[in-house]
Parts: sequence; C-alpha cells; structure tokens
Amino acid sequence: MWLFGKKKNEKKSETKQVEKGEKSPAEKKSTPTKTSAKPVANKNTKAPSKTASKSSNAKKQTSKTATKKSIYRVVYDKDARVWVIKKDGAKRNIASFPTKDEALSRVKELSESQDLNFVVHKKDGKFQKKA
Repeated sequence: MWLFGKKKNEKKSETKQVEKGEKSPAEKKSTPTKTSAKPVANKNTKAPSKTASKSSNAKKQTSKTATKKSIYRVVYDKDARVWVIKKDGAKRNIASFPTKDEALSRVKELSESQDLNFVVHKKDGKFQKKA
C-alpha cells in the first residue's frame, strides 16, 4: 500500500515542478549529459609505469625506517616515584629502579648488548645526556 502513496506524492511534486518551469525527474534522466572524450592509449606506445615509481618510493621509505634505530630512555615516573627504562615505540616499560644510578648501569648494559643508543632525562623531563 505504501507504494501507491509514494507514486501519488511523486506525481504531485512533478506537477509542481512543471508549474514552476523546472524539469521533471523523468526529463532530467532522459536528457543526455555531455561526456568528455578521453584519448585511447595505443598499446604499442610505452608510457612510464606508475607502479615502478611507487616501488622506488616504497624502497626509499623502508630504507629510512631500517636505518633508524630505537633508543632506550631513562625517565623519572612521578606517580610511582621510580626511574624507568623505556624503549622508543614500545608500550611497556623495560625496567624500573628506585635510584637513577641503578637505572643508568642497567641501560648501559642493554645498549651495549643490543647495539643501541640511550638518552637520559632529568627529573623534570629535560635532556641530561645522550650516549
């Protein structure tokens, strides 16, 4: 039953549009639209491939990320009142120590074994030293 009511409403709106001088939806659909003619590429001509440029960009990006190493950070956690060792990009802490000296000795061991650098922060969060 809803179908009949819908058609009646459409006919009423079409008559209102015709009275205003507008085209009805049926006329709008039937009028041809202008299409731009696109030149067809010849199969024999070789255009520069987009995939080749994408793959070279991908290689550049991977080489940049591959050369960038992670860094260990020694940071003071005010809430827990401990010195924490974190690795860049990791969600969890590696270790926590009550004193800064203990944390520094552990981060030196880790950096030598993993061949990574480390950064030490002050209690207020500023850089103290890079190694």
